[in-house]
Amino acid sequence: MKIRKIDNSRAEVKMYGNIGDWFRSGDTFTEMLSEVEAAGFTHLVIREHCYGGSVFEGNVIYNALQRTKLDVTIVIDGVAASMGCFILPAIENVEICDNAFGMIHRPSSFGGGDADDHRNQAKLLTDMEDNFAKRMSERTGMSIDDVRSKWLDGKDHWLNAAEMVRYGFAKKIVPATAKNTKELDKEIVATMGVEGVYSRFAAQLQIEPINHLKTKKMNVSALIAAFALEGVTAESSEADVLKALRTKFAGLENKIKELENAATARTDAEINALLDAQPKGTFTDEERAKLKEIGVKAGVDALAVALKKTSAQPVAIADLIKSEGKHGADAGKNWKWYQDNDPSALEKMPESDPETFKQLYRAEYGVEPEV
Repeated sequence: MKIRKIDNSRAEVKMYGNIGDWFRSGDTFTEMLSEVEAAGFTHLVIREHCYGGSVFEGNVIYNALQRTKLDVTIVIDGVAASMGCFILPAIENVEICDNAFGMIHRPSSFGGGDADDHRNQAKLLTDMEDNFAKRMSERTGMSIDDVRSKWLDGKDHWLNAAEMVRYGFAKKIVPATAKNTKELDKEIVATMGVEGVYSRFAAQLQIEPINHLKTKKMNVSALIAAFALEGVTAESSEADVLKALRTKFAGLENKIKELENAATARTDAEINALLDAQPKGTFTDEERAKLKEIGVKAGVDALAVALKKTSAQPVAIADLIKSEGKHGADAGKNWKWYQDNDPSALEKMPESDPETFKQLYRAEYGVEPEV
């Protein structure tokens, strides 16, 4: 959707076509709103000529209009039909040209499949219709039953500009200014249909040229140099540069994962080697698993020191394992607490209170401190 600048505070877009077709999707519409907001505009005029389309994409547009911080005005240039009409209650400021129309009908679909498929589709259409009835009831002030009997009866209901205002779908009628409009032969008009007449008339409308909104482009050369991208040059498109960036980062992520896996495997092998070197019967399988967990958490060197002290002076393996974890002498003042709040006291503790220091050290690292 092309954004046109009216002045420093106002912008304009055309919403011509079918929802889910010409403006692609709710994603395109929400991206447009974000772009207008980011450019510093405060008011957005949406000129609508829409025959309806996807209910799901239309709901995204409806919800986006309700969320936006922009002051939005919709001007119905030609027709607001079906889903194009059901999005109107999302905002207050709706205007309609004196020769434009709205159209309301029940949601429909072209489905296939077995009986269950048809039942599921019928439920979905019923839920959609309930939502439409609720929206129109809130906008018109009519009861939901009255809305259903008047407009959701299986027929197409065309509303002229005056009726659109009367029922609250639009706030006011604005004149459609045309210049040098040629007289149409009645017989030609009879065979052209509503869309053909409108298209022929709209072609004569005088539209004041408005400067296109300037959008910033990425610095392709800087990105290529900063990330040492391969396969792209300063002449490459932004899409190709972004693709090269994704490829680059995917390769880095894979490399990091390989290094992490290699480091984990190396650590695991070193821990197993340390434990295998201990005399048979030193610990049970369950104790071995716990010791291995200590090695993973505290490191291979810490495990080696612990096993060395165990062999040098009789210390029960169960006691060594028990000390692993964050359970200090004082749960309120553990090793990390002293590091964060009173590091000087922690530095003096080996001399001032060696027993507490040992207990805190064991709780943090799972091994005895080296003297």
